[in-house]
Amino acid sequence: MVLGTFLPYSRKLLFSLVVVSLPLAAQTGLGIVRGTVQDVSKAVIPGAKVSLTSASTGVVRNAESSSVGIYYFGAVPIGSYTLAVEAQGFKKWTGTMEVLAGQTVSIDPSMEVGSLESTVEVTGAAPVISTEGGQVSDVKDALRIHQLPLDGRSVTTLFDLTPGVEGSGNPRVNGMKVGSAEMLLDGISLVDRFGGGMSRVQPGLDTIQEFRIETAGSGAQYSRPATVSLVTKSGTNEIHGAAFETFRNNFGGLRARQRQDLPIPGQPFKQAQYIRNEFGASMGGPVIKNKTFWFFA
Repeated sequence: MVLGTFLPYSRKLLFSLVVVSLPLAAQTGLGIVRGTVQDVSKAVIPGAKVSLTSASTGVVRNAESSSVGIYYFGAVPIGSYTLAVEAQGFKKWTGTMEVLAGQTVSIDPSMEVGSLESTVEVTGAAPVISTEGGQVSDVKDALRIHQLPLDGRSVTTLFDLTPGVEGSGNPRVNGMKVGSAEMLLDGISLVDRFGGGMSRVQPGLDTIQEFRIETAGSGAQYSRPATVSLVTKSGTNEIHGAAFETFRNNFGGLRARQRQDLPIPGQPFKQAQYIRNEFGASMGGPVIKNKTFWFFA
């Protein structure tokens, strides 16, 4: 009797988890690669073999074009990729692209008649301006984040570098009130439900692979009119590490954050001493090449 009562509820719970997890896949900071395989006369080619290979990890994903020539790769991690298309009676087609967080990349391979031993190689990245939606966004990759002189090495400082955004931990986007922006770390919300800004638990700057903020036209998969997506780094096929040390003081007469505004009578003005040392390291590599990777910071 107890088991019979429990089973219907367990089915409902399982169904609810599946339904809830579907929209979450679109919020993880991943991208989409899709398009239509066609010949030079724009006629669609069904049954073409399509592969997507990551330049950093070597992971290969395979698909086949549909009866109307459409192929689709969902939940694609950010990074550089090579797209290859093969079809009987046509030359092999290859092209490269860069996938950003939350971006939909549309590539329509144009196949030329010939032998599969011949290859048509297309160089150049996908267009920066996407025609798939009306979102206005600002993206900063790991290299740019590393080069920027961010005060305090806080990820919230990146908000101040985006036009139309003011405030750091509690950003206001295009005049909207505090709390209007959704903040996601690999799809997990970082919003402080009481204050509306970013929660106090924040990722380290060296763990961020890409920072993306949509200031207008945020998609229906997000719950707020503006969205901040942070994507963390992962290991690659090569072992790679980095270390840093940041030192700051008031050498050369630079004012300290804390100063003695009320000097003791009879004694000369004395500026408070300011010394700050911040250091850290990160490293990543493969567990099994082209399959599993590790990263820590």
